[in-house]
Amino acid sequence: MRSRSLSASVSIAGAAAALAHLIVLAYTVIQTLGAHDAHWQSYWIKFLALDFPLSLGVVPVAWISPASPAGPLHDIANFWWPFVYHGTIGTVWWYVVGAYIGARVARWRSRKR
Repeated sequence: MRSRSLSASVSIAGAAAALAHLIVLAYTVIQTLGAHDAHWQSYWIKFLALDFPLSLGVVPVAWISPASPAGPLHDIANFWWPFVYHGTIGTVWWYVVGAYIGARVARWRSRKR
């Protein structure tokens, strides 16, 4: 009988997809904090496509509220809400997607043998 450990149940493909998502998230935060114009909240739009359909949970809060004139760090609806939402829900979503794709590829490879 094969013993199962926690490391055996973690999907490498899922972890890779989640890590890629976190890298894009970090890049977006750097872009947002480095923006010197009033349209800094538009950097979050890429996540509408990346995390779809789960990204629709951000839309009611973030896109209805105008951007804070004090900047992103003072804006709960347009910076902190998308950051926390995409950082948690989006990353978990990409772990699940990556794990599913990894499992499908592994099954496909095992059938070819």
